[in-house]
Amino acid sequence: MSGDAVTKLMLGTAAVIDVETTGLNPHRDEIVELAITLFRYDRVKGQVLEVVSEYSGLREPSCPIRRDATAVHGITRRMVQGLKLNYPRVRAMLREADFLVAHNAEFDRGFVERLAPSLRNRTWFCSLNGIDWEARGFASRRLEDLAAAHRIENPNHDAANRTTAGFPTNPLQIYSSTPNQWRPQQFGARCLARPYRSRYRSDCRARLYGF
Repeated sequence: MSGDAVTKLMLGTAAVIDVETTGLNPHRDEIVELAITLFRYDRVKGQVLEVVSEYSGLREPSCPIRRDATAVHGITRRMVQGLKLNYPRVRAMLREADFLVAHNAEFDRGFVERLAPSLRNRTWFCSLNGIDWEARGFASRRLEDLAAAHRIENPNHDAANRTTAGFPTNPLQIYSSTPNQWRPQQFGARCLARPYRSRYRSDCRARLYGF
């Protein structure tokens, strides 16, 4: 086997996903913003190597955007009027991914799978619940707190910025500093390879955005 072939086997591609929605219920509410960062990682060392591509898009939902949701993500009906996601690009990016990662993936997965049923058989991992942050020395699993612990500033709340490489609260930026983070087995039993089952909480912010 040539050196190039070996190198290709050592490299994997995965995607970080974040959504902003009209509310809490994936069976009733809808995505208003979808952001994806496709990245390359070393299968052996578990290290993030580079960002391959990025996408962020807004879409007009068929249901109202709840006021408490807008209070968090700032997206109004006027901002998304007439807008649609670039579905061919989204599908093309996600086809390249070995697995999908989200901070509070149980929530994101429900909305993404409703929007794109073809993703129901994909493997998901949760960076909120699938990593023992306390054992790694962090007092909080909240994305903004993890960013602060890494001395990364957090200027605002936005789905695109939460996934892209240059943004402070990007999980990719935080987790790439910890070797082995992107090896699937490192996520342990809390990975979301199992079928999604929704569980709702009364706290909108905690449930909707993984705070």
